[in-house]
Amino acid sequence: MPLFRLEKSEGDDMSKGKLVIAPKTELELEKHLENWLENSPEQTLAQEDFLWIGRQTSATDEDGTIFSDLFGVDSEGNLVIAELKKGRTPRDIIAQILDYAAWADDLSESEIREIAENYFQKRGVFEGKTFDDAFREAFDIPETDELPQLNEDLRLLIVAEEIPSRVARVCRFLRTSHGLNVICVDVSIFQTESGEVVVSTEIIVGDEDFVAPKTQPRERPSSPPQPPSNKGTREIVLEAVQKFTGEDINVEFTLKEIIAFILEKYPDFKKGTVRGQLTAGCPNHGSYHHHAGNYKYYWKIGTGRYRLYDPETDEVESDGEVN
Repeated sequence: MPLFRLEKSEGDDMSKGKLVIAPKTELELEKHLENWLENSPEQTLAQEDFLWIGRQTSATDEDGTIFSDLFGVDSEGNLVIAELKKGRTPRDIIAQILDYAAWADDLSESEIREIAENYFQKRGVFEGKTFDDAFREAFDIPETDELPQLNEDLRLLIVAEEIPSRVARVCRFLRTSHGLNVICVDVSIFQTESGEVVVSTEIIVGDEDFVAPKTQPRERPSSPPQPPSNKGTREIVLEAVQKFTGEDINVEFTLKEIIAFILEKYPDFKKGTVRGQLTAGCPNHGSYHHHAGNYKYYWKIGTGRYRLYDPETDEVESDGEVN
């Protein structure tokens, strides 16, 4: 899918601008992409935040040692394994990521914490912090809230420039028929004439419902309500916040409250995306990016606590400092 930049006319008249295609770049994708994703855990993949706890983490068995590209957890404590490939993904990527999954599935909570804290010593972001401290900070969880149990589920991400249809078909089968939470993401890198690098991601496999293995069917509502096709995640979260607060900017709400509010209507809604939408629309949150087109819906007032954004009183300078 081509990516375009807008070339404005003289006088910056937007209506007279034209679209100019940005060509794909020949940058060393696998080398750079791993760094970029490690540095950008917020909503980069699967439209939700992750906490990376390992890179090139070694897993050793009787057949030798393997290394996962990126290893992390999501906001529910599920383990996340990301495997990155340059160019067209080879078929053996499926066997490779299943190998990692078999290793990760046996990890205890203490082993996960040890892996994370060793990794934090190499990274400046959470250096010297415990896993629990980093988890609370990454996912904005108050001290009074209990942390989720770790490794209840596995999430496997295959990230590449091209996901062949055969690989996508097998991953979709594993997801929809055997309950394996596999996600395939296409990544394209473009470079404008001015040298600006633009990265585009597209989920090829991952939006489908996944079910438990056939030997252990899980109970599900016969016809669970689904989000309207004309509404995106952003609109659903905003609508839930507005209904919960009565659109009163003085009413506080928490992430847990909004998730519970949404799940009452949409039981299959992806819980992990709610936090990402709150932080993306919260201009005084550390992960908010100040650029044209960003939306301002919420205002952070404490750890895990928010209210609706008030344009008359809530201002943030470009460096993130509150005025």
